[in-house]
Amino acid sequence: MNIKAWLITLVVISSVLFGLYTYKSNAISSGAQGSSPAFEPAATVEAVETRLSAFQQTTRVSGIVKAPQQLTLKNELAGKITELHFKSGDVVKKGQVLLRIDVSNEQAALGAAKARLTLSEQTLKRYKKLVSKNEISADLVDKASSDVAIAKSDIQILQTQIDKKTITAPFNAVVGLHDLTLGQYLDGNSNITELVGVTSTLWVEFSLPQSIPQLSIGEQVNLTTVNGLNVEANIIAANPVLGAQSRHLKYRAEFPLNNNPVKPNALVSVTAPVGSEQQRVLVPDLSLTHDQFGDYVFVLTPEDNGQGSYRAKRTQVWLTTKNAKQAVLNKGLDAGQLIATTGAFKLREGMKVFIAQAKPE
Repeated sequence: MNIKAWLITLVVISSVLFGLYTYKSNAISSGAQGSSPAFEPAATVEAVETRLSAFQQTTRVSGIVKAPQQLTLKNELAGKITELHFKSGDVVKKGQVLLRIDVSNEQAALGAAKARLTLSEQTLKRYKKLVSKNEISADLVDKASSDVAIAKSDIQILQTQIDKKTITAPFNAVVGLHDLTLGQYLDGNSNITELVGVTSTLWVEFSLPQSIPQLSIGEQVNLTTVNGLNVEANIIAANPVLGAQSRHLKYRAEFPLNNNPVKPNALVSVTAPVGSEQQRVLVPDLSLTHDQFGDYVFVLTPEDNGQGSYRAKRTQVWLTTKNAKQAVLNKGLDAGQLIATTGAFKLREGMKVFIAQAKPE
């Protein structure tokens, strides 16, 4: 190919490129002249109007369930078990004999003491007749009277020992586990079994720091068990003094059993009121946005353009508490303000907003 052909090719290509450039420039210019002003981005959100709602601030601590009647049954005197009248898990009645310990030695000693009493009483009777005739001194009568009193005291001591070796139920109760058998020897002060009273109520004991206003007798607290059961309890007593080490005040609350699967010594969560009920602004959790400086909501202000649009204003709020659904505000908003909820994350300061659904919360 010679130089002339190259030049012709170059001229053709240049002409085509210039023509395309000119066409595109004219098209862009025509479009700019016929178009409307620049487009303003907007977002559509849901919104609610804030309102005041009754709010009770609470605190949560751990508590321990107690039975009003509960004890570890023990024997005072040592001996061999001769009778055993209960099994683990039995329900026993007040005064029911649970076990007896061997009293053969005490019975023998009791027989001897009664014989000594009989002899002492006969001697005293005889001495009284003799002293009335001035045949013996009054000192002998006094000694005989003392012997009678000693013999009676010995009988009473032995009878008490015999009674103490008969173990009875002090109240209606459920018997705990035990490993006792007939013929087993028990040392003095041995643990026999655990007794838990059969009652219609249980107690829960918990402590609150001194910084929290004191709860009143009859005030209500809420219990939550480890398996999620919620129970209401009423305060029935409080310690008259703070704990010396913790500076906490200990409370006792009572709640009905009502077949609740709650056992004594169970650990529960106690939610107690703090101060009096107040009126606070509540907002949905979806309305909140966060950054390193705190929590915010977007307050929506209507525009006077007849299009039903709003402007978003980012407003900082301070929370008292919150859960998965809503937050209680300490300050930042007043009742009657319109705020964005679902879709609030899309907004920014001054953005145009349309409301998909506006309703009071």
